[in-house]
Amino acid sequence: MDRKDMLIEMPGKPVDFTGGLEFSNLTYTVTKKKKIEGTWLKEEVDLLNKITGDAPKGCITAVMGPSGAGKSTLLDGLAGRIASGSLKGKVTLDGKETSPSLIKRTSAYIMQEDRLFPMLTVFETLMFAADFRLGPISWSDKKQRVENLVDQLGLTTTRNTYIGDEGTRGVSGGERRRVSIGVDIIHGPSLLFLDEPTSGLDSTSAYSVIEKVHNIARSGSTVILTIHQPSSRIQLLLDHLIILARGQLMFQGPPKEVTLHVNRLGRKVPKGENSIEYLIDVIQEYDQSEFGVEVMAEFARTGLRPPPLSNDEGNSAVLSTVPASPITPARRFRNQMETSVSVGGGTNIGKRLPLHASIIAASKEFDRSVRSPYNNSTRSPWSASHSGIVQTLRFTPSTQRNDKKLHNPMR
Repeated sequence: MDRKDMLIEMPGKPVDFTGGLEFSNLTYTVTKKKKIEGTWLKEEVDLLNKITGDAPKGCITAVMGPSGAGKSTLLDGLAGRIASGSLKGKVTLDGKETSPSLIKRTSAYIMQEDRLFPMLTVFETLMFAADFRLGPISWSDKKQRVENLVDQLGLTTTRNTYIGDEGTRGVSGGERRRVSIGVDIIHGPSLLFLDEPTSGLDSTSAYSVIEKVHNIARSGSTVILTIHQPSSRIQLLLDHLIILARGQLMFQGPPKEVTLHVNRLGRKVPKGENSIEYLIDVIQEYDQSEFGVEVMAEFARTGLRPPPLSNDEGNSAVLSTVPASPITPARRFRNQMETSVSVGGGTNIGKRLPLHASIIAASKEFDRSVRSPYNNSTRSPWSASHSGIVQTLRFTPSTQRNDKKLHNPMR
């Protein structure tokens, strides 16, 4: 069947888009050196390739994908952290074209590593950030904003606790991450970028962080974050997804539409399995095939369904790098016994034979070399008793001294 006959109508941008960050045809190309036969050659690599999408206002947009998909690169590009001229494409904020310098002034970027002073308390850390970011406003106004932020981030019980470090006991990992977020949002940015905010946190702490970020988004900010393998509870807090692979767009839209996207591929999410994780598994399966992820990117862009894989069984997208277990003679014989076995001229179909019959038939396939444990006809020249090792160990000098009573010449 011609692939043109497999064209499927894909959903476009929602008509109720009320603002936020929009981007189209984002492309970021770098030059890498590659050594071939002793000669260094330059090669251009696309870290981002024609990425088009949006991040709605008042929502959490999560950038997901396998390792090396380009999640952090896309986040840096949208935040204006890539050198001017290197990133090609168009970025608009609330319908107006913007520049990297403007985005930097109106946004906050929270990195994976927390850079905080361990000798300050939570309240002192946020007041220190307020003095730098809020400008010439009264001290009482700064304090009031910090108090509101402490309450918003759920840090009321730890407001007077030291941040701490490896040598000083302080706040927990989740609280530390929330303090880092508070430092960067004290000035009320309209855009918030977070690079792996749940990295290194347990499930409960990670959920608490995303829950606070969800509340920040609901207050009117546009939140874009990268996240790796979120829990099912965290996925319920995500409003918009952007799934990448090899720097190309695989899916964009609400999480509830992932199942429909998988169905358009001709697949079906197995019962009880997470649809987002299943889609990423399918993407990795195509990445390891002869087609690559380009066919998945074309499907997301035009609706042209990718060709089926050779190992497709209509519903399976299971990846396994573990080789199959070798079939031993005994196992092969058991498989044969399940179907049909003929012994002594009689045929028993679908019946198990007695144990002695199984041993007789299976022994025909055993290894009869001198090293085989099944060969009892001759003594193996490698056995310990034959080589004299046992005798040597049995009559060592230390053993002889222990067996005989030592003679004391002083008596």
